[in-house]
Amino acid sequence: MPWPTSDSLTRPGAAVPLLWSLALTVALAVAYGPQAWPLVDMHALFANADTSDWSRTLADAFGRGREYRPLQVVLIKLLYEVGGLHLWFYKTLVLLQFTAILAVLVWILGPTGWPRTVAVLVALGCVAGLPSSQILLALYPGNVYSLATLLVLGAAALALHPRMRAIDWAFLPLTLVGLLLLELGALVPVIVTVLWLTRAPGVGRRGVGASWLALAVYAGIRLWLGNSADGLQYIESGLGFTDASRAELGELFANAPYLFAIYNVAASTLTVLFSEPRAGKFKFVESLLHGNTPLWLWVHVISSTLTTVVVGSLLVTRRRLSSRDGQLVALGLTLMACGSALGFLYTRDRIAVLVGIGYAMLLSVALAALLAHVPKRSWGRLVAGAAVVILAGAWTIRDAETWLRVRDTAWETYVEWTDRYETLGGPGRPQTELFGRLRSSALAQVPDDPRDDPSWTYRIFEREISR
Repeated sequence: MPWPTSDSLTRPGAAVPLLWSLALTVALAVAYGPQAWPLVDMHALFANADTSDWSRTLADAFGRGREYRPLQVVLIKLLYEVGGLHLWFYKTLVLLQFTAILAVLVWILGPTGWPRTVAVLVALGCVAGLPSSQILLALYPGNVYSLATLLVLGAAALALHPRMRAIDWAFLPLTLVGLLLLELGALVPVIVTVLWLTRAPGVGRRGVGASWLALAVYAGIRLWLGNSADGLQYIESGLGFTDASRAELGELFANAPYLFAIYNVAASTLTVLFSEPRAGKFKFVESLLHGNTPLWLWVHVISSTLTTVVVGSLLVTRRRLSSRDGQLVALGLTLMACGSALGFLYTRDRIAVLVGIGYAMLLSVALAALLAHVPKRSWGRLVAGAAVVILAGAWTIRDAETWLRVRDTAWETYVEWTDRYETLGGPGRPQTELFGRLRSSALAQVPDDPRDDPSWTYRIFEREISR
């Protein structure tokens, strides 16, 4: 398969996946419409932007702190100066970033010909349907998870572009921006190195050295400022069948904290491969032991397992892959491995966001390889067609679940400002003019109550609330 060129996204093969990406975003925008600012933490994020001038903001952003994410602070200030608290402004940014992530993924996968186009369509459905991708639609100023994900994928896309080699020194500022925004930026030097080792045309030794130099500069700044994270018991996390508190984890893993890190890394990988565990908890196994496994959980586990089987077919078809497909496989595996490693402190769905995207890349390559080598006999075409229909159907169901979960989140946010307002400490928070504006905007529109939805939606789909 030829390398993507500047007109890759205008070719007929890419048109269908791009239109599908746009359709996904438009559908999600409908559910996203009633979403308002969450009660918890949002006032603190905007308070600094509201009360501090730019000199104070920059000093606070690049000063000492447990989490060193200065560009996140600067971004919130900039967005607040431009868009105030207008929800439509921030919602539009989140949806545009989500669309951009899908578009960059289409460019990386390079759909040319019907086997690859079909494979990319299924891969996009996988990305949208994975719980790990929910963080990309979270309503936060700028959504740094989404921006960092876009930067990582953008770095991979540039490394795959032949014209990038002439200016591959640009990986230095790109890596540094990613690191100063969110820790996900630490993946850029790794993926650039892996793509260089697999002879990607857009990066040479200079680009690899530039990306690692950026990481060294970042690490030097952190050490010089004395910024350091807490130990492995930084936050409560799922463990086995329950959630464990920070104190419980500290007591349990006091003599072997590396075991907790291994558990978290493994959980981040398995949650994408098999939809189990979720946030560190083995919900499916526990439900089997109690004999009350819901239908939606079966859908999750079966669809993910079947998808993983297709991905596993790369072990058989790897010798047939082109050099570019080999690079995509290396990229997907790197995102899965390193994305999981970033979750060593604790495990959540959002930790696995890049794990899920790497998984979708592997699915696209594997499915395209299978479709390109379908036996000419009728049974071979029948099996291949059935596999595509089953996978596409399963991930379409999970895409619909994503739509419902976005809608449920809008209701949950509204409930935070009404029924749960006192429970969440609303009256005890600083009753500033900013806080009043946040609450007014949250109460301006009443979302549809998801408890009025048909009961079958609670059986087939995982829902944020109980009926």
